[in-house]
Amino acid sequence: MYGENSGHLRDAMGALLREHRIQQRLGGKGTHTVPETTTLAEREELGRQIRRYRECVLTWSLQAVRAANPRADLGGTTVHSRGPAEELRFRLTEALTASSADLAPAVELTAEQRFATIEAWRQAARAAVLGEHDFPAGVRYSDLTDQECMTVLKDAADVVRGLVALDRRYSNVPGWEKLHNQGWLGRAAETCAAHAGYDDPDYAVDRQGWQPAPQPLAGRAMPGLAGVMQAQYNLLLSLDELPDARSLRVVLDAQRVVTHEVALRLGEAVPDLALKCATRKETYIKLVRETRDLGGLLGRSNAAGHGSIAASRAQKLGREPLADAKPLRQLDRLFTRIDQRVCAAIEHGVRERLYFVRLPIARLDDLSEGLVKGRRQRYMPITSPVQSDLIAIARNELRPEPIQLTAPITAAKSRADFEAAINHRPGDAGPPLAL
Repeated sequence: MYGENSGHLRDAMGALLREHRIQQRLGGKGTHTVPETTTLAEREELGRQIRRYRECVLTWSLQAVRAANPRADLGGTTVHSRGPAEELRFRLTEALTASSADLAPAVELTAEQRFATIEAWRQAARAAVLGEHDFPAGVRYSDLTDQECMTVLKDAADVVRGLVALDRRYSNVPGWEKLHNQGWLGRAAETCAAHAGYDDPDYAVDRQGWQPAPQPLAGRAMPGLAGVMQAQYNLLLSLDELPDARSLRVVLDAQRVVTHEVALRLGEAVPDLALKCATRKETYIKLVRETRDLGGLLGRSNAAGHGSIAASRAQKLGREPLADAKPLRQLDRLFTRIDQRVCAAIEHGVRERLYFVRLPIARLDDLSEGLVKGRRQRYMPITSPVQSDLIAIARNELRPEPIQLTAPITAAKSRADFEAAINHRPGDAGPPLAL
């Protein structure tokens, strides 16, 4: 996630910003008690390695600025016509273009380094490389609110401020190359950080970004309510793919059964869940009734199996009331997410004409088998004049309120510690130890 990767980046850079006497930390000559352990050529190679790590962090900063403030072209603009974000983006592009360092290869990102300073740079570069996956996976202008964009912009500007401070501190390292127009870059980062930090930040953006694909809970069935939640979770994953009409009817009826069985065994641990279960049960009864004549062959049938397993396990629950609030809250969240995906499946199937309504017509079906002929049937799109209340029920009664992401409890502290590290001076105390 964005918060995890950017947090690791701030932690690594915060450790670097609290270091002084850089050449001594790279094995150079120090006091009479700290002898020289590396040659000039070795320190020069270490300097080039740090520059490769710095290149990764600079690239992440530019991508973060682009994600938070996308502008197509800055050609022909001047420092007077560019805003704070555009100016920082222009200076970052200029610094990367003028740099002669390459990005750190995979072997340097994965191998632990000998010196603590180099290891901190490696951690920062690795976090930056991993963080690049967050921007196309939800951390971009089209997916974020204005406050979330400003939070990302402030994070990028603070990282650049730290890079400029380190660039001045590493100027005497052999093989070091200063950032192009270091003063302009630092001024642009300071201005952009002040601009983006003017309003209250929205740290809920830390929940956005790339996450590993969830895997189904395989293996033997868990006992009791845990087994129902196991089947419900697998059903949730299977609803990533559109179910066919028959599977959709099975899923709807299974959710009716699960909700009914859970409501019968609710204790007094979660009093508000009883009302929600009663409402949810009535909604699924209506949906089952409206999909009685639903047809459609396109789609997958995996969801039907998981839904049937969930209903079977719910019917086998003991008669003792469910008194533990924590699993009931987790089950409630599963209900909410399943409702969202069921509603999305219904809307998509209707909109793309993948689900149809079966209508009898006033003619005999001469092609049917047997001596007794039934009425001929025709399938019509749900969007035709002959439509049901399926869409209205799904949109108005089934669809839950959007899930509001909350900020991690460490989001503000991580940024405050990094701000203190940027302004760190020799002799200042480090961050307080976490208890």
